[in-house]
Amino acid sequence: MGEYADALAGELTLEQLTARARALGRALQGGEVLLLDGPMGAGKTTFTRALAEGLGVDDPRQVRSPTFALCVEHPGPVSLVHVDLFRLDAPRDGQLAGFAAFEALGLDFEEDWFFGPDRVVVVEWAERWRSPPADHLALRLDHHADAALRRLSITGAAGRSLAALKRWRLELE
Repeated sequence: MGEYADALAGELTLEQLTARARALGRALQGGEVLLLDGPMGAGKTTFTRALAEGLGVDDPRQVRSPTFALCVEHPGPVSLVHVDLFRLDAPRDGQLAGFAAFEALGLDFEEDWFFGPDRVVVVEWAERWRSPPADHLALRLDHHADAALRRLSITGAAGRSLAALKRWRLELE
């Protein structure tokens, strides 16, 4: 996985970052889970909006941080389920974790709906989700010393995530 992730990661301008996100959207087929982390203002929602463009969601301009809604679905040929866990307290021992945290928020978390083959799930502030699915792409955006740049790092698991990384790299070639 390292060779694919390393080729996609790096220090990027906002324009390069959005181009990468659009290409990732085109490379996704549905059923993928993306865990997106980084500090406030690093570009997580901007990345997600560009990803939505690549996915072909009906109105990618409507993609905004769902901080107060927690979860918003954006329909399209491959729908985007956009989750933001910022408002949840960081998990501590004995508190809700994984699927239970989503269920406590009133989200219908049946695998067929949430992780369906016709949707991509993007979770911002994903470090607050203690038990994400094993097969996922983890993307981290950070500020760079040069304010015009962002640092993107990528890790993932085998299976669907590895296949998505391969397709993403091909989209950029």
